[in-house]
Amino acid sequence: MRDLWPRPLIVKGILHPDDAVKAAACGADGIIVSNHAGNVLDAAAIPIEMLPHIAAAAGTRLKIIVDSGFRRGSDVLKGLALGADAVAIGRATLYGVGAAGEPGARRALAIFEAEIRRTMGNLGVRDIASLGRDNVVVPGQIPSFGTPQQRGN
Repeated sequence: MRDLWPRPLIVKGILHPDDAVKAAACGADGIIVSNHAGNVLDAAAIPIEMLPHIAAAAGTRLKIIVDSGFRRGSDVLKGLALGADAVAIGRATLYGVGAAGEPGARRALAIFEAEIRRTMGNLGVRDIASLGRDNVVVPGQIPSFGTPQQRGN
């Protein structure tokens, strides 16, 4: 595909770190961590849980977009904190279009922006660049709070 497509090449449906590494080795510019909204396999890995592992494996070689289940501004921040460069929120804008056309889509985006700003304030984060892995705990993972010396104990 890389030889046939001279533009940015993004591979969708990545759910395993090894697949991200393979996509980079094949010349992909980016990946979309996605289970296609669960339409392919009802027992597929959950993108938000796989994202940190995929981001670690990809390093800086790929741009990472995540989708599948991001419905609120706080969800967007979780995706970014766990290693995504961008979060797809298409369904919310489609609902907005269905309800009120273009103004509905604009309203959906305004709601996302307000939720993102509010959540950042609650986290004490001033900008997206300050957001990090320590801002999110993924189910099944124990948070790391550093050594007692780092915590001031």
